[in-house]
This record gives sequence, C-alpha cells and structure tokens, in this order.
Amino acid sequence: MNTNKIKKILNRKTYFWFLSLLVITAVAFISFAKIKQNISLNYLEEQISHFKSNFSGNSSLIIYKPGFLKFEFAYNPNKKIAAASLIKLPLLAVSLKAVDQGYVGFGQKVQITSKDITGGSGIFKKIEMPFNLTFKELLSFMIIISDNTATNKVIDILGIDYINKSLLDFGLKDTILKRKMMDFSGRNKGVENYTSSRDIIKILQKIYYKQLINQQFSQFARNLLSRQQYNDRIAYFLPEEIEVAHKTGLERGVVHDAGIIYGKKKDFIICVLTKDVRNYSKAKEFIANISQLSYNLLN
Repeated sequence: MNTNKIKKILNRKTYFWFLSLLVITAVAFISFAKIKQNISLNYLEEQISHFKSNFSGNSSLIIYKPGFLKFEFAYNPNKKIAAASLIKLPLLAVSLKAVDQGYVGFGQKVQITSKDITGGSGIFKKIEMPFNLTFKELLSFMIIISDNTATNKVIDILGIDYINKSLLDFGLKDTILKRKMMDFSGRNKGVENYTSSRDIIKILQKIYYKQLINQQFSQFARNLLSRQQYNDRIAYFLPEEIEVAHKTGLERGVVHDAGIIYGKKKDFIICVLTKDVRNYSKAKEFIANISQLSYNLLN
C-alpha cells in the first residue's frame, strides 16, 4: 500500500472519530440541558403550587420560553375568564388586521365628543370637547393608559361583529367581545367579555415572533405594550432596565397581567389571569411573584 492511500485512510478515520466526538458532545450537551430544564420546571411547579395555596382566588396561567429547548408551563390554560381591560390586547390585534385590510387607516381622523366619554381609566374627560385624533393615536391611548373612551371608540369604528369574526380568524377560541368598557348594566345582566390564557399567549407569541400581520405591525404592538403605565404586577419585582411589553386587566373580582419579558439572558412570555378575587393587592402580588420566579429561573 502506498503512502497516499495510507494518508487517505488515516484522514477518513480522523474525520470519522472527530465527527463521532462532535455528535457525542452535542447529545451530551442537549441531555444535560434537558435535565437542567426539567429540574427548573419541577421547581417552578412546586413554587407556583405554593403561591396558589396562599392565594384565595382562582387562577389560570401560562409561562412560555421560546428559543433553544423551548418549554411551556400551563395551569388551567383554556379556562374562560372575564377579560376586563385585557380584552384590549386582542382588540389591538384586530385593529391592526383592519388597518392591513384597509378597513380603517392609521391616519383616519376620529372625533371625540362629550357623549363618547366613559368612566374608569382615561384622560379624555379632562380635555375640552370636541377634539380630533387619529386612529393610530386612539390605539396608543387604548393600550398605554388603558383608556376606556378610546377603547369604546375603537369598538364603534370596527363593529362588534367584525371584531368577533377577526378574533376567530386569529384562532382565539375562548375570546369574545359582548359589551363595551364600563357597561355596568350589561355586566349586571351577565353580558361579559371573555378570554383565556391560551388565547392571550397566542397573540403575544405572534408579537414576539413578529408574525402579528407582519414585522412592522408586530413592532408597533411591542412598542405600545412596552409603554404600558400600569406596572404593579408582572413588572413589579423585575429589574427596572428590563423591557416588559404587557397589558393589564382589572375589574370586579378579576386581576390580570400578560406580556413578554425581554430578559438579560432569556426571554419569556407570561399570562396570569385571576378570578374570584377578594383582595386586589394580594392578587397583584400573586402575579408579581410568579413573574419574578420565572425571571430568576431563566436569567
């Protein structure tokens, strides 16, 4: 056998052993990562069970980690719960769909009159009437300060039938809009807006993966959610420099928060819905504790 043939055989053997070592190393790394992740998930489940045992209300939640070895922890994910102001998140998605379809334009002028003003969160009642703003500005008020007048105006423009059909188009099986914000007479008659953790997570995943219509609309939604003014739940125990793109909800007996946490090392998406709440401060603390626990485990 000549020297060149020997070299070729040796090169093939070296390549084979190198490739084998690479595969073994990769398998070992993935196996170790999975073991570590399972330990974290078990700890997460134990701690959340502890939080739930000390919380008097009922809850539904999902914690989703994207990326390498993505995982999801869920508890009552498909439970329908009164949405409160969290309905404004899927309503934002529907609004962007309407803009994309040409049903309404970002720059379309909208007039607010004294007859439009409703109670609850909002600043329009402090402004001299009537006044004009754009549909895009209306969406900003609806999300950033959770303005109910702005939300009801969006509902008027799009129509409840269009909104509910679009919610189904997004694959949101548990979310439905039946009444406007602050419609107490309707609520007292049992007319309620509903959603679930699963549906809210679907919308947030679309935003995170830049698939809410397209990249531009996804970034617009992220920017609005990151400027959310109510930070006494998901964001409460997190480092101030962390971006939290989220939307809250609070109504009689329910306290919610859901959003995307852009961590230093790992991002995650979280939705915590609570119902049958007697103590709103305790419910907010419950949500804040789960968010902090999730952040610490991943970062």
